[in-house]
Formats: sequence, C-alpha cells, structure tokens
Amino acid sequence: MDKKKLLIAAASVGICAVTLAMGGTSPATALTAAVGAARTTAYLSAGITVNSVAAPRAAEEAPPSEEALTGEESSTESESRNSTAEAVGTVERAPTAEAAPGAETHESVPAAQTEGTARVISRNIMEFDDGTDRTAAGNKSGIIVREHFAGYQGNDYITLPGGGIVWNCTSDSAEKILAAGSSLPELPIEKNTPEPQVLIVHTHTTEGYEPYQRDYYDSSYPSRTRDPSHNMIAVGEALADKLAENGISVLHDGTVHDYPSYTGSYDRSEATIRAALEEYPSIKVIIDLHRDAIANDGVRTAPVATVDGRSAAQFMIITGCDDGRFGNMPDYLSNLSLACLIQDTSEKLYPGLARPVLFDYRNYNQHISTGSLLIEVGSHANSLDEAVYTGELLGEILSDSLSQLAAPAGNSDVPEVS
Repeated sequence: MDKKKLLIAAASVGICAVTLAMGGTSPATALTAAVGAARTTAYLSAGITVNSVAAPRAAEEAPPSEEALTGEESSTESESRNSTAEAVGTVERAPTAEAAPGAETHESVPAAQTEGTARVISRNIMEFDDGTDRTAAGNKSGIIVREHFAGYQGNDYITLPGGGIVWNCTSDSAEKILAAGSSLPELPIEKNTPEPQVLIVHTHTTEGYEPYQRDYYDSSYPSRTRDPSHNMIAVGEALADKLAENGISVLHDGTVHDYPSYTGSYDRSEATIRAALEEYPSIKVIIDLHRDAIANDGVRTAPVATVDGRSAAQFMIITGCDDGRFGNMPDYLSNLSLACLIQDTSEKLYPGLARPVLFDYRNYNQHISTGSLLIEVGSHANSLDEAVYTGELLGEILSDSLSQLAAPAGNSDVPEVS
C-alpha cells in the first residue's frame, strides 16, 4: 500500500458520547446523518461565521478490532442513551499557578488569576483507572516501524509560500488552494483575556498511545482507554497549557464521545461544540484533536520527527472541502486558510514536524463554524511521551499562528496580508 492509500485509510476517524442524539451514522451501512442547528447571532458578534444547516457527514469507520477497549464491550444503543455524559465540574487553571487552597473538588480557581490573564478552562474530564500495567514488557504481537514522513512528490502535493505542503484530494485547483494559503482567515483573536479564544475537543477521546517507545506492539495492550492521563485528553492538556502560556485562553472539553457507543460520536461531539459556542461566543478556533492509526499487514507505523534532540510524533491537519454532498460548508476555504497558516508556521518553527495538510471531501463537524480543524497527533504506534511533546510544540505553533491574527490593543480590525 502506497503512502497515499495509507493516509486515506488512516485519515477517517470517528468520535463518541455526551448529550443529544445517541444514534448516528452506522459504519456498517455507510449511512449519513443530518443534524439540525440554529445558533448564529452570538457567534457572528464574535467575528465567527456559523452555518445553521447541518450536513450529512462522511460515514464513521468502526475502530479496528485491536483497538477495542480491553475488557469493555460497546453497549447497545439503548444502553448508551441511559449513560449520560461522564461530566464533572469545570476546572479553571492558569498555565503555571497552583489551584487555590480549599477549592471545591469540582471547580478550582488559580490563586494567581487576575483580569486580563489568559487561562485554561478544563471541564468534563473524569479520572479513570483502566487497570493496565504500563510498565510490563508485554507480548511481541507485531512490529512497530518508526518513519519520518517526508519527500512528497506529485501534482497532488502543493507547496505553500512558507514551505508547508497541502495534499489536495479534491478537484479544486492548485491556484485556488495557493490563494487560500496566501490569505489570512478572518478570525480576530484576542490575547491576554480570560475569555476563551480556542476550543479543544476530542471526538475520539479514548484514542491512546504506546506506553513507551519500542519496536513492537502488544495486541492485548489497549489502544483506546478512558484514562485521561493516557488518551487524547493528555495531549489536549499539553496543547492548552502552552496556548495559555502564550496569552491565548482555551476551553478544553474532555467529554468522552466514543464510549460506550462508537456509533454517533460526531453527532455527540457536535452537541458539545455547539454548547461551548453558545456559552462562550468568544471562541474563534475549534480544534478536534485525534491520533491516527497507520497499519499494514500487521505492521504499525509511528510517524516521527526529531525536535531539539527529542523524538516527537508528527501531526497532520485535516480540513474539509464541500463538493455539494455536504451542502453547508460555503466557507471551507477559510478553514483551509487557517490550516495553511498553521502548516507554514510549523515549517518555520519545527521543519518536518507536520505531515501534509489533508484537503479532502470530508466534514468532521467543520460545518459548524469557521476556524474549525481536525488535527491528528501521531498514531497508535507512537509513545504517549512523543504525543504529549508534540502537543506542547503544537501549542507553540498555534500561538504563533493565532498571534498573527490578533488585532493590536484597542483595534478590532483583522490585519491585512501584505
């Protein structure tokens, strides 16, 4: 299987459980779902374009059998309806400050929190111990190959002005993509304010990583877990903290959307996103953070790069294009502009850390608002340490990118491209 087919197979992802419609798209029948939405006024006031008609999204793929939660069977649809969100209260934290002594367990306010200080609001993150021994060597079920993805050639790969690459899987022309990549999206980011500018969610919250770097995998080791210290939430926390350190406030929602039912995860994460936008109309960027799953003939691949002498998981941005099947993504080029900005910034700061932007006919809830992207951090063959490190690096990349969109103090105008 060549790299293109491998990326296509690995790029389709799905997510799982919290409020609203517990049903959804069936991976077995490849049906699409249509979900209604109608909240626009508050978002438009924050400079966000919101589409009120939801589109059918690509059918969700069932997770590979080796990625099933160890010892935990997926519930039936009726059971999942009875299992509401695993939510606790909101936790607010400054990037470095300790929580105030005596704070209630469901809400912690940083001792050093002051008006005008960026913060991270973390919520719906439940502690969970899956009982896995992550220190054991385990069985050698198959090989892990560590590969640096680079050297892309062909007409489908478009080089951006800053050196980033877009893998164009659409009929849109290279000229159209380069025009989007040469313009800044209209996302008026406000820095050093406690109001969140970025929302981080995880449609596939339970996606996990290897416990440490090794050249083999143990098929009995869970590639998915509800333990937030070993799944996508850990990577999201690293990303959120780095953004806050750089003056950009974040709402990090750890709602589990892919357990107990995998089917309908995108419908449930859409509900989470819409609720967050309604509560915080200041949000301008939405990041759905995942990891990839790259495997062929029993061999798993870990995409890697070396940054400052440390091994990091390569990341990949996925941004959707609408060819009429979705019907409600008229501003998809704005999302592409943001993806290209982040891609070029990554090449400037950490050359080779990013795989090409995947630009394809996909939705992934990107119809909800401009500024919406899906980002894959590594694969199930990368170690947790590599993924968390990339979360930190991605925080620096996003901070630099979004700072280019921030208006000067007292000026709400979006900067023009020179």
